[in-house]
Amino acid sequence: MKKSIVRRALAGLLACVMMFSVCLIGSSPVSSASNLTDATVKTFEDQIEKLKNEQKAIQAKLTKLRKESASMQTYKAELDSYLETISRKMEAANTLVAELNEDIEEKNKAISANTAEYDKMYQKFLDMMVLTHEEGDASYIGLILGADSLGDFLSRLERVSSMLEYNKTVMDKLETTGETLENDKAVLEQAKALQEATLAELAEDEKDYQAKCDEVIDQIKKLGNNQAAAQAELAKNQKAEDELDKQLEAYLIELQKKNQAALEAGGWHWPIPLSAEQYCSSPYGWRILYGVWDYHRGWDIACWLGTDIEAAKGGTVVIAQYHYSYGNYIVIDHGGGVSTVYAHCSKLLVKVGDKVKKGDHIAEVGTTGNSTGYHLHFEFRKDGKYTDPFTYIKEPPIKVGASRYNKW
Repeated sequence: MKKSIVRRALAGLLACVMMFSVCLIGSSPVSSASNLTDATVKTFEDQIEKLKNEQKAIQAKLTKLRKESASMQTYKAELDSYLETISRKMEAANTLVAELNEDIEEKNKAISANTAEYDKMYQKFLDMMVLTHEEGDASYIGLILGADSLGDFLSRLERVSSMLEYNKTVMDKLETTGETLENDKAVLEQAKALQEATLAELAEDEKDYQAKCDEVIDQIKKLGNNQAAAQAELAKNQKAEDELDKQLEAYLIELQKKNQAALEAGGWHWPIPLSAEQYCSSPYGWRILYGVWDYHRGWDIACWLGTDIEAAKGGTVVIAQYHYSYGNYIVIDHGGGVSTVYAHCSKLLVKVGDKVKKGDHIAEVGTTGNSTGYHLHFEFRKDGKYTDPFTYIKEPPIKVGASRYNKW
């Protein structure tokens, strides 16, 4: 019986030594890198993939329309849809990059904590092995075989079992910590790779966005060389704008009946930051466009693509949508029957029902809708009807032509 007990004790000791050897070699690497499982990250990956497919489909339509020499209005509406898709894809990509930044930061913290824990456990393991070696006759085997009676032997065996169990716990913890560390490193590398790929695709989308915007401006310039075709396009756009004007007037009049809020006190805020390079490309009133008279309902403030557009005064967003003449546009009800319109935006940053303050960033400059270049079409409406912006902004910070008849 004594020999059988000794054999079992020696077997346990041998198992510990074998485990010790594995730990010295290093924790077994994770067989395959764990996938990023964060639900938010996965959602944005799916969203980007969906928008990518939508982008390809619209690109195919654009190619077909170009071959068929479709009207500028038809082509421009499809192009605006393409730009909107890229814009949403870029927004999703930027959000994904931000999420990945957080994941990478968290993983780096976890790796630092696990590395410290691993080093601590490994040192404890080494100390334990050194102590066992230095004890000599007091080693596990010596401790068991040195018993002078069966009672003494069983007592010593219990002590050795406790020591072996403790040592096994230390080694198990060491191995688990090592595996966790390797897994965290693998996930970290995966997150970095996805982030780099997303940033690379984002850069390509930004180039594509700019190229498509430049393309339509170039086509509009070419259209201007064919006066008959340009006038035909202008007639279509004038009809669309007249229809929208009637809808806006009716809607704002109806809204005024429900909203009895007073106009916010104080002056008006210029809708483009004064640090931005800008000029008035077309003032309010009559103008000659493509050789025919056209009545312009607001001020056109030409500036760079993506320039911030800011609320002229506090109020409520009552319209934030796309129209094939005004493009992406916003209408803010300021109370007292006064509203402002911001048209041809590349991106809308507010939605219907939002409360905005004077100077809030509400959109970005673009060339969507019936637009011949990058600019903000800025107009005022009183009791639903468009009105001269000089009624409200008597001293604009940039030069705006005040003549009733302007040739641009």
